Amino acid sequence: MIIVYNADEGWASSLMDAVHKIVRPETYACSLCMISYGAVSMRKPWRKYLDGLPHDVQFYHRQDFSRAYPPERFPIVKTLDLPAIMVDVAGDLQILLSSDQLALLADVEDLITQTNQGLLAIQN
Repeated sequence: MIIVYNADEGWASSLMDAVHKIVRPETYACSLCMISYGAVSMRKPWRKYLDGLPHDVQFYHRQDFSRAYPPERFPIVKTLDLPAIMVDVAGDLQILLSSDQLALLADVEDLITQTNQGLLAIQN
C-alpha cells in the first residue's frame, strides 16, 4: 500500500503542519494528515491497523513520491490530487482512496473501514 500525504517532507515542514492543524484546521490541505495524525504522531488505531496489514506500507510526502513514482513511468501521477492511498498492482498504481474520498472521512475508524473496502475491491 502506498500512502501519499499532501504535505512537504522535512522537520521544518512537519512543525509548520502541526501548528497549521491546530490554528487553522479548516484550511489545512491534507485531509489524510488531519485524520491519521494528531499534532505530532500517528494515531494509535491507524498505526495498529497498518501494522496488522499483510502488505508492505510505504509513506510519502509530495516530493519524495514524485521522485519514487515519476510521471513518465506512472501516468496517473500527472493528474493525481493528493493526499491519496494507492496500491501497486503489477507496476500499475491503483487508487484505493482518492483525495475527494479522504476529504469526506470523519475519523480514523472511517478511514480504516474505507481502506478495507478499497483493498477488498482491488482483490476481487
